[in-house]
Formats: sequence, C-alpha cells, structure tokens
Amino acid sequence: MFSRPAPIPGLSAAAAAAAQAAPFAELLSARRSRPSVARARQLAVYLHHVALGASVSGCAKAFARDRATIRHACATIEDLRDDPSFDAGAARLESALAAQRDMICGLLAQGSAQ
Repeated sequence: MFSRPAPIPGLSAAAAAAAQAAPFAELLSARRSRPSVARARQLAVYLHHVALGASVSGCAKAFARDRATIRHACATIEDLRDDPSFDAGAARLESALAAQRDMICGLLAQGSAQ
C-alpha cells in the first residue's frame, strides 16, 4: 500500500505568492517581512495546513515559525474568508492545490507499482 507523501511547502508558497503578488523566496524566509509578504505567508501556511493536510507542527517547521504563529495565521485567513471575494479566491487555491496533491500521489503510486 502506498502512503501519501509529506506535504511540499513550496506548492502552497508558490500558489500564495502568485495570488498575492509577493516574492516567493520571502515566504519561506525565517525573517520578518513587510505586511503584504506576511499576509501572503499566512495564506501559504493556511493552504499548507488545510489544502495539503500538513499538521500545525509540520507547518511550523516548513515555514520556520512557531506553532502559535501558525495557529494565528490560520485564524487570520479564516477570518478573511468572511469576505466573499477573498473566500472565492481561497477556495480556488485550495481546489488547485488539492488537485496537484492528488496528481502527485497518483504519479508516485504508478511509479511504485512498476
């Protein structure tokens, strides 16, 4: 039986960087950033947790933050989802990342069956 691979933080970071027009490298940086980059990082963390199924601890490790910061990021994005426009964009990103995750899992399963 093939198990699901660990979530790849680059997938959620790339999606959030593109959606928020933020520099990709800054999203994975351990340094503090300007507010627009911080918001994009919060979105990346949220997507990594919700769409890709990473644990809070896994998100903390991937994004070089502590678990309280990860929980705050997820709560912030959940609050922003009250705005229908933001929610629609977040839902599209979640769907796209879930589809990518499933495609990667399918390819890995095919490779292990051969």
